[in-house]
Amino acid sequence: MRLKVGFILRSLLVIGTFLGLVVLWSSLSPGSSDENPFGKRDDSLLAKGDLADQFKPVVPWPHVEGVEVDLNSIRLKHGGANHPPNADQHQQPNQKQVIQQQYVTFRPNSHNYNAPVLKKGMLGNFEPKEPEPQGVPAGPGEGAKPFVLGPEYKDAIQTSIKEFGFNMVASDMISLDRSISDIRHEECKYWHYDDRLLTSSVIIVFHNEGWSTLMRTVHSVIKRTPRQFLAEIVMIDDFSNKVHLKERLEEYIKQWNGLVKLFRNEKREGLIQARSIGAKKATKGQVLIYLDAHCEVAINWYAPLVAPIAEDRTVCTVPLIDSINGQSYSIEPQGGGDEDGFARGAWDWSMLWKRVPLGDREKKRRKTHTEPYRSPAMAGGLFAIEREFFFEMGLYDPGLQIWGGENFEISYKIWQCGGKLLFIPCSRVGHIYRLQGWQGNPPPAHVGSSPTLKGGTSMQEFQMVHGGNCL
Repeated sequence: MRLKVGFILRSLLVIGTFLGLVVLWSSLSPGSSDENPFGKRDDSLLAKGDLADQFKPVVPWPHVEGVEVDLNSIRLKHGGANHPPNADQHQQPNQKQVIQQQYVTFRPNSHNYNAPVLKKGMLGNFEPKEPEPQGVPAGPGEGAKPFVLGPEYKDAIQTSIKEFGFNMVASDMISLDRSISDIRHEECKYWHYDDRLLTSSVIIVFHNEGWSTLMRTVHSVIKRTPRQFLAEIVMIDDFSNKVHLKERLEEYIKQWNGLVKLFRNEKREGLIQARSIGAKKATKGQVLIYLDAHCEVAINWYAPLVAPIAEDRTVCTVPLIDSINGQSYSIEPQGGGDEDGFARGAWDWSMLWKRVPLGDREKKRRKTHTEPYRSPAMAGGLFAIEREFFFEMGLYDPGLQIWGGENFEISYKIWQCGGKLLFIPCSRVGHIYRLQGWQGNPPPAHVGSSPTLKGGTSMQEFQMVHGGNCL
């Protein structure tokens, strides 16, 4: 009897719970005459004004050392002036217009320029008609032949390497106008370029550089660049303290009557920020060409380097960089390339620069053997870029200090912002690499002891903050 009562009570509890849920569900369900609760909204809560203004990047881009750029003003300045500001005021923007307004729009290319043409058997229009004269006939280092000093110079050489990173004893004996060997591919001699090339400002940043290696860089640019396109050479002294870089340098460059300009930083800014300073000081050229302070440009280096920028202003070009021996000053092609010496820039997971052979996929894209080819990244020291485009990208990140990481940062910016990074086989520049035993230039106290690490950290932050705005 007790078992039956318990069973009946439990059954009544289950049935009561079920009926309660049914009643509750019925009270919450809308009737056929009720309004749709999901279609009901309060329009007063919606944002007022132009719909496009509601879609803006969370982080404004680009910026120049903390100063935000008004992208809309840039658009109006470059092509938007003919578009009445109130023409579309009463038109509702479509979704595509709204999305496009979120991203950076660079000024379109406006240069009137014909593409280079390869005419095999017909010498190119910018090729020298005669061999270039030697600096000192049969002198040391002429033709980029090795210049080796005897053992009596051993101590002096080691001292110069410790201070400057190169054998300055040998360098000081070699003419600043020396001739060099032509190690270009034979096909390079038959490219014909439009005569209306863009003008350039060549920027050279230096800090406590040796005299002859620095001035040979300047001399080679003046000697091998068509004068009508060389607007200026801008030298940025990053707070050097060597005596030969003071009054002697100021007097020496006067021989070029203002073509070579010297600006001195009031404190040590480091290579990266000094380059941004150089971009601001260089105002005459349409293109900025950056060279390290210990280079020698090769024969007909200029036209191939600048021509792609004349076709497309968002292209950044990089010459093939040859190796100048810091002991003997001979010039050899760099290693790490394919059978033709062509290599692309890359990096590993440690953010270390690498040279990798040009792959088959990129080779198949090219119609000629020596035309420019794409590269993910560049070494960073030698490149050309249109001045206004560089400013639109924000120059170098102000968080990058002294040296390191800037080559990846600018490479990422170029590709992510719709540009291209091209290596130019027919434009070659020799570069002296520091020798073992160089004591280096320690960073100033306000930077600390790991400027490259600072650059790498800033690079990661750039990827997270700015990367999405250009993809």
